[in-house]
Amino acid sequence: MPDYQLLTELLGLAHVQVSHYQLQGPDRIELTVESDWPAAVCPHCQQVSTAVHDLAEQQVIRDLPNWGRHCWLRYAPRRFDCGACGRSFVERVAWRDLGQDYTQRYAEHIYHRARREPVAQVAQTEQLSEDIVQGLFERGAKKRLRTGVTRP
Repeated sequence: MPDYQLLTELLGLAHVQVSHYQLQGPDRIELTVESDWPAAVCPHCQQVSTAVHDLAEQQVIRDLPNWGRHCWLRYAPRRFDCGACGRSFVERVAWRDLGQDYTQRYAEHIYHRARREPVAQVAQTEQLSEDIVQGLFERGAKKRLRTGVTRP
C-alpha cells in the first residue's frame, strides 16, 4: 500500500490517515481517508470498544479547498461491536457533525466567507447552491449565539 503520509499531514485532520487520492479534473481532488483511532465510544452505554465489526457504506464529505482544488473526502466509518451492551454502532468522528456531508471546518469556512461576501458569490465559487450557503451561514450564526462567541 502506498504511503500518503505527506498528504495526511497536509490535510491536517486529527486521527485521519489518507489511504488513496484521485484527481477529478483540474479543480477537484478526492482523498480516501481512514480513522486511526484504535477504539470508539458506544453511543448507547458510553463504554469504549475496540471490536471492529466491519465498515459502513462509504460516504463522500466536502472539506476545505486544498492545493487550489475543491476537496472531497471518501470515508467509510467503522462499525464496532460493544462488549458491554452487546449492540453494534458506527463510529463518530470529531471532525464531522452527525448526518452532515461536510466537515466542521468546511462549514466554518463557508460561514466566514458568507460574512464577508455575497451568498451568491460564495455559492458560485464553492459550486454550492445559494440555499446550502445560506443554511451553513445561519447554522454558524446560531452556533455563535449559543456559545456567546460573536467574533471570529
